[in-house]
Amino acid sequence: MIAQPRRMEWSGLSLSIAVVLAMGSIALASLVAGRAPLSADRAFEALPAVAERTLSMHLASMDEAIARNDPSRAVFEWRDAYGVALRSRRWDAMAAVGDAALRIDTATSAPTGHPTGFRAEARQAYLKALLDARAAGSLEGIERIAASFAALGDTHMAAQARALAKR
Repeated sequence: MIAQPRRMEWSGLSLSIAVVLAMGSIALASLVAGRAPLSADRAFEALPAVAERTLSMHLASMDEAIARNDPSRAVFEWRDAYGVALRSRRWDAMAAVGDAALRIDTATSAPTGHPTGFRAEARQAYLKALLDARAAGSLEGIERIAASFAALGDTHMAAQARALAKR
């Protein structure tokens, strides 16, 4: 009988230990090289610039898809832009996504002028933008969102936002 070589099998514990050791080795190597790892604060500071560039790219791609009469691609790009804006927690990013939803609604509305579901998406984005503007203490943001609600035809939310700006 020929002896079969033993295969090395990783149990959950040994795999976890290997991952921890690898991460520790990488951290140690970066410290030895004289470079401190990127702190959470520094990483968060770098996020807005990257998020802004990514958001702009998705919105530009969405507008190109609208121009090509490709609503599926436009919606795909809009959803990616929404995710970027949501992660950024910036009112201006979410307001831009709300405006973009209205562009999709206009482009995909039936010839009779009936709106599509993207007016609801715009409203949701504006609500999130209002909350973010309020959290940031941005009077400019609150007023901008109030105007967006008014343009959307939601006079009740426009009045609520304006009342919030006066507080």
